[in-house]
Amino acid sequence: MSRPASSPPEKEKASLRDRSVEARTAPVCRVTALIPAYNCATQIGKIVEELLELDLKVLVVDDGSIDDTASLASEAGATVVRLEGPLGKGSAISWGIRKLKVSFLPDWLLFLDGDGQHLAREAPRFLGAMDESVDMLIGNRLEEAGNFPAYRFITNRVGSKILRWISGACIPDTQCGYRAFRGSLLAKMKLESSGFEIDTEMLLKALHLGARWKTVPVSAVYAGQGSHFRPVADTYEISMAALRYARG
Repeated sequence: MSRPASSPPEKEKASLRDRSVEARTAPVCRVTALIPAYNCATQIGKIVEELLELDLKVLVVDDGSIDDTASLASEAGATVVRLEGPLGKGSAISWGIRKLKVSFLPDWLLFLDGDGQHLAREAPRFLGAMDESVDMLIGNRLEEAGNFPAYRFITNRVGSKILRWISGACIPDTQCGYRAFRGSLLAKMKLESSGFEIDTEMLLKALHLGARWKTVPVSAVYAGQGSHFRPVADTYEISMAALRYARG
């Protein structure tokens, strides 16, 4: 006659419970946060720490900063690539993607800036939206349009209207750099832009490839944050990029 299995001791029960919780909370996909950064020493350490608390891998591409951005990002726990720059946001993003391709391209890449305009604590909004129904997630700051400086709101509207007219996709905030793309989608792109127009290039090429998208509400943060965006010059470059990559 077989004996009934004995109950595990209390310590083992606790261990089993811990493993069960860990299994339920473990990420269902590999996500790496990629942060292009230029002279972001005042913000970068905190951003990296908050992302690491979410069990994300963090890659910071320092675009030739003349402050302590690279060292502070590294001390906070990020992998850091340092460019002899500045080469521009687009170049930093392209370098970061190429580095990841050498080792492994994660299931998703989460893009955010290192100057504090994108709140790392809002990253779970993107993580929770990463499912089989979408290939890219685009941040939408327009619920807080009142926080935009007037010139940034105008340039945002101009760029977004041009891109919607060209692509036919009604993405409300096409210029938001807080976004996420599937690694498999990025693997199909050859990115060329060196500046802020990279955001437009990535969107248009993704849409050309048939990417499914959703928006994610994020805060519009400008007060007390630095920005290297040049309203006239960069809006012109973004508009030209929209025309250049109209066909992907």
